[in-house]
Amino acid sequence: MCFYIEQRMSDKSKITSLALLRGIAVVSVCFCHFAKPISKGTVAPELFRLIGEYGQYGVHIFFVISGFVIPFSLYRAKYELVDYFRFLYKRLLRLHPPYLIALSITLSIAAASYHYRHLPNPETPLTVLKSLFYAHAPSDNPVFWTLRIEAEYYIFMGIYFVLLSKLPRLTMIIGVPLLLLSSQTLITEYIGLLEYIVFFLIGTIGYQIYTSKKSTYFEMACLGLVILFSFLYYELAASIVATATILVILYYRKPVSHILEFPGEVSYSLYLLHFPLGIKMINMAQNHMKPNQFWILFFVVSLICFAVSWVFWNYIEKPSANFSNTVKYGKARTTFKNYSLKD
Repeated sequence: MCFYIEQRMSDKSKITSLALLRGIAVVSVCFCHFAKPISKGTVAPELFRLIGEYGQYGVHIFFVISGFVIPFSLYRAKYELVDYFRFLYKRLLRLHPPYLIALSITLSIAAASYHYRHLPNPETPLTVLKSLFYAHAPSDNPVFWTLRIEAEYYIFMGIYFVLLSKLPRLTMIIGVPLLLLSSQTLITEYIGLLEYIVFFLIGTIGYQIYTSKKSTYFEMACLGLVILFSFLYYELAASIVATATILVILYYRKPVSHILEFPGEVSYSLYLLHFPLGIKMINMAQNHMKPNQFWILFFVVSLICFAVSWVFWNYIEKPSANFSNTVKYGKARTTFKNYSLKD
């Protein structure tokens, strides 16, 4: 998969940082989950503890990337409100088949594990049904919680983008404060997106700066205020990561090597599969290893997950993406690629 926007936009035809950032994000999340049980070892336990503590902020990188890329893709496709359901259908074709297969793998591994250990399976027909629609994250693959947030963002952005295109500054003056205010209310218990909307907004305002053909002082001021809001009301590490992410997207122009692109290329597949595969392997192997050997397990499991994810990407995710690309909307005459958490 190519990680460049395929159409030209003046001198900004390539966003070279996206693959790198997605790779950093998914590796951070994977290492976070793998490092926590490994930190019980006797070799560099503090290092693995720090990886386990801070790797979680890779999710915030994904949120900022989605906030930037989805409106950018709609902009390139000349999206209009009449295309709303076609846009959602295209997203569904792209993301749902790999998700359903990953969900099946997760539930199968979990069922076998609970049966082997003679433990009750926490999943029920109802929770499985809810999982089909992102309304429940199985306990054996808790990372699925972010997929609901992303799905809500697609539903929201398909409408918000139209307002942003027709009345950009008015929409920002009214919409951004309302969204930020909502993020601090109990509404977040019902609409999870609002709890993390500040990170998506950082990406969205970055998109406006990137595509603007005139002065961006207003947009830059808005971006600064939203970033300040994140520092005031969210974890410091999350805000630093989000700020760094949008700055890299906007200002990093150097080429990225194919080796560094690889994690970003398989990021969705790796994100879907790493927890049930990696954690199960670590838990099983630790019973037969000495604590001072756990660090070896960390790297071996990581490599295995990368290999399995590449196979999954090649035979499951990529065909799904190709099928999604057959769905057109807007006035675009060439294909484009989205660079969100799941592309």
